[in-house]
Amino acid sequence: MKQVIFNVGGALSVYSEFSGKKLLVDIGKSKDYNPITDFLLPLYERQRYTKSTTDSSKYYIDQLLISHPHNDHISAISDFRDAFFPELLTCPNDNDGMDDNHKVNWDLFDENPNIDILKEMLVGRQPPLRATHDQNEFIYYLPAKDVDGSDELSGESYCNNISIAVFLLINHQRIFMPGDIQKMGMKELIDRNYYLKNKLAGGVDFLITPHHGLKSSFSTVLFDNMRNKKTNRLNIVSEKSSGDDDNRTVDTRYSSSDYCLGNNNLSTRDSQCNQVKTSRGHILIDYSTYGRPKLEIISDKEILLEKFMQI
Repeated sequence: MKQVIFNVGGALSVYSEFSGKKLLVDIGKSKDYNPITDFLLPLYERQRYTKSTTDSSKYYIDQLLISHPHNDHISAISDFRDAFFPELLTCPNDNDGMDDNHKVNWDLFDENPNIDILKEMLVGRQPPLRATHDQNEFIYYLPAKDVDGSDELSGESYCNNISIAVFLLINHQRIFMPGDIQKMGMKELIDRNYYLKNKLAGGVDFLITPHHGLKSSFSTVLFDNMRNKKTNRLNIVSEKSSGDDDNRTVDTRYSSSDYCLGNNNLSTRDSQCNQVKTSRGHILIDYSTYGRPKLEIISDKEILLEKFMQI
């Protein structure tokens, strides 16, 4: 039971193995790192993972979940398509058979060849949106039509607020990945979803911060609904290194003890660790020891592969 939050700059990609399932959430890449060609493909080749029965030239993966089709979340999609076939492809979409309230308005997205690839991959896929493991993975989202019909939600960002939020339970650790949902979208999502509210009230160990941890998306409502009003172990920010001319500002509250207990092996007696940015390196979490997940920050891609395979 293990997970990697990749260092892909101002993008996002997270790979998890738990309860016999292999789940990839988002496939953003950077100019320096591609989670498909640099990690997933060599991992599957070395571990001799199963080929798909649907397409024997490709590797089988239980689920590819795209939180929302912004390019920083799908930029490696062509590499994924060429090498993998997911049993479940879960993302906001407009497939035939879906309730009209849940169909995406593609006109509100900028034209992008990666979206065209995603649409091609969705052909023949059956709704509804669902998880690959109904006891350990839970998904929540706002109906796309409701976001489109709300001046507040669509004005804040239609494309971000239709994000699928993922709540994982891995060996009794609780991980929340809300995509790029923004402030008002988060409040609406929690208010509408009794089961999500209950999950949050039970505690969040690891938060992969919404919208890359940017100030514009820090949600006090999210923390107010958590047990202790803070994460238990770590706030993880998938964000690029910032420069003097960078207007993407990560909210400093994620690094505060007011919003995280810092219960992790990166904390020391003299320095509590509440936040880690992926700009420091790929974040590897080993969940195999009950109640004591171990974190490592790894910059070298070959070392990351080796350590992941050793868990």
